Amino acid sequence: MAEIGYFRSGDNELSYSCLIPSGQKRRIGVVFVHAADGNRLGPHRMFVEFANSFNALGYSTLRFDLSGCGDSTGNASRNDIAANVFDTTEAIKFFMARANLEKVVLFGISRGARVCYNAIAQQALPLNGMILLSTPTSSNKAALNSLRVRLREYLYKLRDTKHLRKLLSGRANIRQIWRTLTTALQLRNRYARSERKSFVTKCPALFVYGRQDPTAEESSRYYRTKCSENNMPCDCHFVADANHSFFHYKWKEEILDVSKKWLERTLN
Repeated sequence: MAEIGYFRSGDNELSYSCLIPSGQKRRIGVVFVHAADGNRLGPHRMFVEFANSFNALGYSTLRFDLSGCGDSTGNASRNDIAANVFDTTEAIKFFMARANLEKVVLFGISRGARVCYNAIAQQALPLNGMILLSTPTSSNKAALNSLRVRLREYLYKLRDTKHLRKLLSGRANIRQIWRTLTTALQLRNRYARSERKSFVTKCPALFVYGRQDPTAEESSRYYRTKCSENNMPCDCHFVADANHSFFHYKWKEEILDVSKKWLERTLN
């Protein structure tokens, strides 16, 4: 049964869900870091499903809400990734003491994956590895590609008379559409390029991208280059036809299978 509670991160109380195997367990745990505007469930409850699966293999797992998200107190960090890095390092400390662990593996998606990346660049952390899904980077090209995909999605919807009537009648959520498009454009300067020549923490990394993620090719190339510059082993896996958040159950199954095999190979 999951243990649910709160731990301190500065002035905030962060909500968490922790699973510790009842039988023989490993001395390595998995910490999940969610995306912006998300929570510890992960997109489409991905983190819940993955935590249960890892737990069955003997891994303790921790899912938590960053400050201002889900059931945690405080304000959402918005573009302040440093605040998310602090929350994540506090989560690792709490989790290792609670589950009596030697090291952990970080599992992040989207902005959460970028938080994990920033964390190893800045902090000395007891990590065995990282599994990072849809890790974003920023550039004019990335922003334009993201905007192009969003516009194409909306134009495709307008081919359906139901959506067209909704727009013409004023019932469409124009504010949400505008927010989605402006968020895509803001990708050009959301994540600063790392100027560090050397990471403080080095560990194996697995990057996973969906082939239909408009920033996948550019982002994967950037992070593989940074790992190479730091002599840090990394693998990259692309999920055919998948989008940025991997909403289809078949895509989630593929990610889970690849992650399990990578963990076994890496940790052994």
